[in-house]
Order: sequence, then C-alpha cells, then structure tokens
Amino acid sequence: MKIFRWYVSTALLLGCSVVNAQDVTLDQLINKALTGNYSVQATRLDEIKTDAQIAEVRANARPQVNLTGDYKRYLKIPGQVVPASAFGGPEGSYSVLAFGLPYNLSTSVQASQALYNQSLMIATKVAKTSRDLSALQTQKTKEDVAYNVSATYYNLQTTAQQIAFLQKNLASTERLIQITDLLRQNKLAKGIDVDRLLLSKTSSQTQIESLQATYNQLLNTLKLLTGIPQTDSLTVRTAIDETVPVTPANEYTINRTDLQLLDRQKDLNGLEQRNIKAGFVPTVSAYGLANSTVYATGGDNSYIKNVPGYWLGLQLNWNVFDGMARKAKLSQKRIDDQKLDVQLRQTRESIAMDIANSRNQFLVQQRNLATNRGQVALAEKVYTQTQLQFKEGTVDITDVVQAENSLREAQNNFLNTLVSLRTAELDWKKATGSLINQ
Repeated sequence: MKIFRWYVSTALLLGCSVVNAQDVTLDQLINKALTGNYSVQATRLDEIKTDAQIAEVRANARPQVNLTGDYKRYLKIPGQVVPASAFGGPEGSYSVLAFGLPYNLSTSVQASQALYNQSLMIATKVAKTSRDLSALQTQKTKEDVAYNVSATYYNLQTTAQQIAFLQKNLASTERLIQITDLLRQNKLAKGIDVDRLLLSKTSSQTQIESLQATYNQLLNTLKLLTGIPQTDSLTVRTAIDETVPVTPANEYTINRTDLQLLDRQKDLNGLEQRNIKAGFVPTVSAYGLANSTVYATGGDNSYIKNVPGYWLGLQLNWNVFDGMARKAKLSQKRIDDQKLDVQLRQTRESIAMDIANSRNQFLVQQRNLATNRGQVALAEKVYTQTQLQFKEGTVDITDVVQAENSLREAQNNFLNTLVSLRTAELDWKKATGSLINQ
C-alpha cells in the first residue's frame, strides 16, 4: 500500500525547508548516542578513573621517601631530674639539669619499602576488578541508551506517519467540502452537510497540530539522547520499514551485561573478604634513615655543632587484637555475598520472563499486523466507495464521516501494531543482551 511509504520530512513538520538534508537512520542515531550521550560519557570517565586508581595502588608498593624538618628555639631549655649522687652529691637527693642548646634544627630523610603486605597485593586485584566493573557499567549504559533511542525513534516514526495519514485524509475532506458546497448551491445537499465536513476538517487540523508538537518533542528527546545540541537541526528518516522481522527462535544465547556485573561484584566481594582476613597477618617493611641535627647558641660564647646519624631497620606491624572488628566486617561481607546470589537468581528468572513475554508479544503483533493491514485496505475501499455514493446522492454525509473515522482508526491501529512489533523485537534483543555489538 502506497500510503505507508509516504515520506514526512522533519522540515515539513517544522514549517521550514532544508535543502539537501540527509535523513538520519536508526543505526546512525545509535552510533552517535554510543559516543555522544552524556550518561555514556560520564560512565566512560568513571572507567578511565579506575586506571588512575590502579596506578595509585601500584604506587603504594614502590619505595616511599619522606623528608621531615624541625626547628626549635628554646626560650628555656627543658630540664631533667637526675640523681645528685651522679655528680658527687648525697645519696637519695636529686638535681634538675638542663641539657642542650637553645637553637635546634633537625632534618631527616627516611626511605621505606614494604617487604610483605597481603592487603597491598589484594588491593591491586581489587583495583583491576573495579576496572572490569566500570567497563561493564559503561556497556550497560550504552545498552540502555540504545534501547531508549530505538524506542523514541519508533514513536517518532509512528507520529510522523499518523500526520501523513491525517494530511492525506484532510486533503480528501477538503475536496469533498468543495463538492458538497457545489451540491448545496444546486439544492442537492444541505448546509449542515458542509458544516459536518468542516467540523471533521477542523478536528483533523487540531490532531495534526497536536501530533506535530509531539513529533517535535520526540525529536528533541533524540537530540538529548544522542548528545546533539538542541539548537542544531536534525532530520530523521520517518518512513517505516514494513518488513516483518524474523520470529525469535526458541534457542538463544543470553549475553546480559547485568549478569556479568553481578558476577564481577561477587568477585570483588570475595577479594574484600580476603583483604579483611589479611588484617590478621603481620606486615614487614624495611627502612633506612639519615638524620642531621644542628645545635647552636648565640652570644659571646656562640657555638654551633652538627650531629649526624644514620641507621637501617626492619619494622613489624601486627594488630594482634582489634576488638573483633574484623570478624564483624567479614560477617557483613558474607551476608553481601548471599544477597548477590539471591540477586543473580532473581535476575536470571527476570530474564527468562522477559524473553518469554517479548517472544509471545512478537507472535501476537505479527498476527495482528496482517489483520490490521487488511483492515486498512478494506477501510480505504469503503471510504472511496462511500465518497462516490455521496456524490451520486445515494448516501448522506454522516456515512462519509463515519467511513473517514473508520479509515483513520484502521490506519492508527496498523501503525500502532507495526511499532508494537518493532518494540517486541527490541525487547527481545534487550532480554538476550544483543542490543549492540559487545
């Protein structure tokens, strides 16, 4: 049927003209959205951020060098209590002596290297798993965007074709008004017949204006989803492909990103449990320190002396008892693991339901499409015949308006069924994880 091949350009709907404008297809819109969508860009930045986090973890495994400095100006040098007998005094008595000089400058350089630290080794694996998790989240966002772009595109196509139908019907109504008015002038029709047709014309014009507003809103939504500025022009291919999609098979491969996300979350939770257990194990580090302390005093008897010091060492850190805090944290992570198992089972059941529902919906809409296509052909035939009969004076204008309404309803039913079929195919792809190429 030729009417379903009619092309309605965005420029016509917006009341402007675009010369040599290329109509954008659904595949082009999806490809644009996979890079230009703001949500995709945000998740991609999160993915890049995990690379920096991995670099941070690796940096902790490298040698660490710290420089410290300390300057003191004693207004009163602190004293120490010492036995008086050490300086020839009586036993059992004590004296307060002040050691040191009023000016003190100390500088230290310390280099340390972790020799054994289980938490540090596990942290590297956690960071890498987090990167995989971020990559999967980016993929999930892309799939959601592709679905939203496709659904919006199908709705836009439906709206455009509804406008095309109404415009064609409106042109037919205007011709009928002219004929009816001539018949009225020749006393072969009533004035009320013209009024009824004018009322039908006004109703069609109102619907067209409403649909045009809806079309513009959908077009703006597509711009937002694809990252196109609202001020830029966009011309979308609105001709609906009537080719019936292939019926989904009973055997299929599930490649759902949300299942992979849950698997990665389980891996991450397992690593976090290992990290908590690593808190029971001591850590060993080697370090070396170079220190320089300058003592000085001013005045007539000024004096300055630098006292250096160097040493190497091994340091053992072991939190022997933490009040059962690690045990409590480990218990929480085990509960989280059980929750992830429940979520996995729930997600698998939900996927099975989505696949079954989308396939059933596909089969139903496939049958409805054939029926509605026949209904449109029949409604067109009745409408054409009713117009001829009205011109011959064998039916009144009420029959013409009723035939026109029936045609309009049949046209809308066909379009809605066609879009429902495309949506069912879209839901099938979403359920099986084949919306976009992995």
